[in-house]
Amino acid sequence: MFTLTTDTSCDVPRNELDKAGIPWVPLTFTIDGQTYPDDFSYDEQFKAFYEKVRAGAMPTTSQITAFAHEEFFEKLIKEGATDIVHITLSGGLSATYSMACQAAKNLMKKYPACKIEIVDSRGATQVHHMVLDEAAALREQGLSGEQAAKILRDGTNKIHVLIVVDDLNHLRRGGRVSGVAAAIGSLLKIKPILTFDKEGQLKVVHKAKGFRKAMDYAVEYMSEWASQAKTVYMAHADAMPLVCEATEIFENKFGCTVKAGWCGPVIGAHTGAGMLGIIFKSDKERPM
Repeated sequence: MFTLTTDTSCDVPRNELDKAGIPWVPLTFTIDGQTYPDDFSYDEQFKAFYEKVRAGAMPTTSQITAFAHEEFFEKLIKEGATDIVHITLSGGLSATYSMACQAAKNLMKKYPACKIEIVDSRGATQVHHMVLDEAAALREQGLSGEQAAKILRDGTNKIHVLIVVDDLNHLRRGGRVSGVAAAIGSLLKIKPILTFDKEGQLKVVHKAKGFRKAMDYAVEYMSEWASQAKTVYMAHADAMPLVCEATEIFENKFGCTVKAGWCGPVIGAHTGAGMLGIIFKSDKERPM
C-alpha cells in the first residue's frame, strides 16, 4: 500500500487528514503583515480569516519550496515509506507542483529504492479534495503508487469546475478582471463564473447577473457535461447560505449527493469571501 500525502490546498481539515493517515505539508499565507501556515482544522479558524478579508485585509500567498518538500518527503522515507503518491495544488496556479517534482527527483537519486509520484490536481480546494478522495480509494484497493498516479492523472481533466465569485476586487488584483470591469460589475451585481482549464489555470467563462442566474448557468452546464454524476463537491468562502441554496437546486435537479467544504486561505486570498465553487466528474474532458 502506497503512502498518500498532500499539500494543504485540498482544504480538508488537518485533523481529518491526520485521522485518515494522510501526511500533509502546509502552504502559507500572509495577512496583516504576519505569515501563517495553512493548518486550519476548525470552522472558527476559517471564519476568522474571512472576517479579516471582509474587513478589508488583502492576503497574499507563497509557494512551498523544493527544500521544504525534500524535508517533508525525507522524513517519511526515514520512517519507512518507499512508495509515495503526493497530490498538489494546480501547477497552473503555483510553482508548488514543480517544486514538489524537483524534490522528488532529488530524493529518488538519494534513495534509489524509493518511488515518489507527484500528481497535479489541476485545481485547488475541493477540486484537490476530490482527487485526494479518489487517491485514497485507489490506495485501499491495493494499487501501487505508479498505477494510482496514472489513473489520477488521466482523470484530472475530467473534473469540471464552476466558481461563482462575489468580490470582484480580489479578481481585479489578480488580473482576472480590469479595474473598470470590477467597478461596473460590482455596481450591476455581476457574478463572474470561473473555471480551471486543462492547464489548471483560472479562466472566466460566463458572467451572470445575480446568484440565481449563475445557478441557472451551472445547472445547464452540468446537464450537458455530467447529468448522471452521483456526487457534487462544493467549496465555499464563508458562504453557507449559498451552499444550502445550491445544494437544494442540485439535489432536486440531479438527485446527486452534495459534499461541501471550506475554501481555505490560500485560494480565498485570491477569490475573497462569498465565493462558491461547484465541482463534478464527467466522462468527458474539460472543454477548454
